[in-house]
Amino acid sequence: MAGIYFHIPFCLKKCHYCDFYSRSDPNGIDEIIQAEIQELILRKEYIGDEIVETIYFGGGTPSLLDVKHITLLLNCVKNIFDVSTDCEITFEANPDDLSEVYLADLYNCGINRLSIGIQSFNDDVLKFLGRRHDSKKLNYIIDIGKGIGFDNISIDLIFGIPGFDTSVYLASLKSAIQLNIQHISAYSLTIAEGTLFYKRFKNNKLSEINEDILVDQFNQTIDFLALNGFNHYEISNYAKDGFKSLHNSSYWDDVTYLGIGPSAHSYNQLSRQWNVSNSKQYCAKIKESKSFFEVEYLTPKDKFNEYLIIGLRTSNGISKKFVFDNFDDKIWLHFSRELDKLFEQKLVCLVGENIVLTRKGILISDFILRNLYFV
Repeated sequence: MAGIYFHIPFCLKKCHYCDFYSRSDPNGIDEIIQAEIQELILRKEYIGDEIVETIYFGGGTPSLLDVKHITLLLNCVKNIFDVSTDCEITFEANPDDLSEVYLADLYNCGINRLSIGIQSFNDDVLKFLGRRHDSKKLNYIIDIGKGIGFDNISIDLIFGIPGFDTSVYLASLKSAIQLNIQHISAYSLTIAEGTLFYKRFKNNKLSEINEDILVDQFNQTIDFLALNGFNHYEISNYAKDGFKSLHNSSYWDDVTYLGIGPSAHSYNQLSRQWNVSNSKQYCAKIKESKSFFEVEYLTPKDKFNEYLIIGLRTSNGISKKFVFDNFDDKIWLHFSRELDKLFEQKLVCLVGENIVLTRKGILISDFILRNLYFV
């Protein structure tokens, strides 16, 4: 099993919280698509004989692409790789870009999963976040998509937004449930370096939300979605039965994936690679047959830490037996010692034979990982 990720590095407007690589000038889309096709050809050996079972268009804003661009990329994948007949093909979209015609075109070219960046159903929140859509046509767009045939739809929501009461967030959560969709990603707002929010934060024009309020919103998200049939399968992700994101799950299940496009990352169990985070350099280097990515080969220590990062994010957790069987005595002794402390503090628990974070542990997962890392 393998996955392919396409990074589409274009946005009409940069959201105030976003630290993903993108450019606000949409000129150059044709050049990027041609470069990404060339990268697919250059790296066709990367996933070996693995069957491609997931394809993901992320960004940036993939919904700025014409359907001809999407078709070119998908046809290239199918010509080069062995693609499963039921391949999950996810497409991230901004609500403002979606029309009945565009949704129908997406469906007809093979997209079978939509991921829509709604973030909130409150117009004041959307304005605060720097989103370019309002709440007016959100329900309409979802209904149109379902009518066309999309039966696997995910939306993104953000909680922990300073200056807005918890009731505002819960109203968005209730609106999301009323859409009768299959998947919800709910993220805590992060003030990341390089964003407009970070600049405001450093200039004392923006404060982080009170931690108790953040914890309350997180807990209410888990409880409310569980009552409405959503399984909490990863720290920020909730799905109805049978609708986990297969592509994102591959990241957490140690599956090979090939990242295509500027700033895209790739992984094959032996190494990580990341492409240059500059569209012009990316296109020029590919055209000139120059190296356009860096590589990090994973040591046993790296693989252990990687196993912790991806495993503890999910409801599947991690296995003591796996650590014992696959890593040396020094790593095992460190792991066992630190794990005992976490059990004592009720930050982890056993589910079957696996170790998972408790809800208390999820809230301080960064702290837990720092203690478990082997350095």
